[in-house]
Amino acid sequence: MSRLLPLLVLCFGIPLTASAQPPTATNDPFAQQKIQADQAQQQGDYAKSIAITSQILQQKPDDHVAYYLRASARVESGRAQGNVQAIREGVADAREAIRFSRNQDANYYLPYLYGMMNLAVMENKKSHAETALTVANQVLTRPELKPEEKANFHYQRGMIYLPLNKPQEAAQDFTETIKLAPDHFAALLALPDAYALAGDNDRALASFNQVIQKQPDSPVVYNNRAMFYQQQGKLQEAINDFSRAIQLDPRYHHAITNRGFAYLEGGKPDTAEADLTQSLSIEPNQPFVLGMRGEARLLQGKINEALEDQKKAVQLDPQNPALHADLGFSYFFSQDFPAALTEFKLAAQLAPEQMKVLDPWVYLAMVKTDQKSAADAKFQSITAKKPDTRDSIDNLLLFLMGAISNTELLDSIDQKDVERAKAQICESYFF
Repeated sequence: MSRLLPLLVLCFGIPLTASAQPPTATNDPFAQQKIQADQAQQQGDYAKSIAITSQILQQKPDDHVAYYLRASARVESGRAQGNVQAIREGVADAREAIRFSRNQDANYYLPYLYGMMNLAVMENKKSHAETALTVANQVLTRPELKPEEKANFHYQRGMIYLPLNKPQEAAQDFTETIKLAPDHFAALLALPDAYALAGDNDRALASFNQVIQKQPDSPVVYNNRAMFYQQQGKLQEAINDFSRAIQLDPRYHHAITNRGFAYLEGGKPDTAEADLTQSLSIEPNQPFVLGMRGEARLLQGKINEALEDQKKAVQLDPQNPALHADLGFSYFFSQDFPAALTEFKLAAQLAPEQMKVLDPWVYLAMVKTDQKSAADAKFQSITAKKPDTRDSIDNLLLFLMGAISNTELLDSIDQKDVERAKAQICESYFF
């Protein structure tokens, strides 16, 4: 899965689900409460919406409108907080809404599809997206769908195609959405990103520019084009767009965070720290941002402050392997090798494949804690690999174990991917 996709889904800073007005019977005794719940959700007060609909369901357990509203609020809340369990509960609510309505309202599938797409991204499980795609295909065959409803379901199917690594199909669905509903803001935003994921950068940029012409005062549009520029390595253009987004909405913490990341990538950790601190002043409970600020502080030699940030980040999101890895690096560079080893191992347990990159650091931390024999034994199997089957991590380990020379290590770097080669050369010289 592309590294860009989770950022696109989680860092837009706007709800990506296409909501529909809930049907309300004229003689419904809970009509006013449902209106309040819907308004609360539209205002981003998901907790209030969930509380109101839960009260309704206590009194009327088969109220499909209340289930639909609570499903939408739970999925949106889970997405905003990175809370997988909340999304699962929202998906379950959507199923109940469909069941109690006897499958009469297609809109009840919207929070289900949106929830399943988010689960596919957050859990890195294509099976969730495959299930959602089957359902979306079925819903789109319903003859009673109105143009606006059809637009919403094409949009949802487009979003489902992304974690399935089918950006071209996603772009087709987003294009169809815009044909049916020219002002469908979420589809207008998603289309250029789909082009970018498909590698069609010219169409992506042209599409971004078209959206900006339509929505010149939208901070979200500038934020998203900035993310595109950053992926292209155009950091100054990215920073300019992030700054424009912040100018339009000084409390738009997503753009502030993203500009901080751009400064960090551009070798300005002090400027990055200032932006990340500003983002945290607006929204304190952001483990990802705390971890990033910790990295910025570490690069400035502020090891104690870095440790403080990264410990808090891990407390907020203890199942995040990247945060454990970052904390491990801070411990490592503060010479606390036992603590570094503990964090590296935790990260590897949480995501074995993703965190294979930590293996050389695990080896080095073991050596630093007088466990060289154990470290050699742990990675002994790599010595049996044939040279053409080794990756860059294997070669770093072999170098640390004394099995290959520094010349052999540098010669093993594949020069075809220039940026990747630069990173591997840098890492090789460190070790």
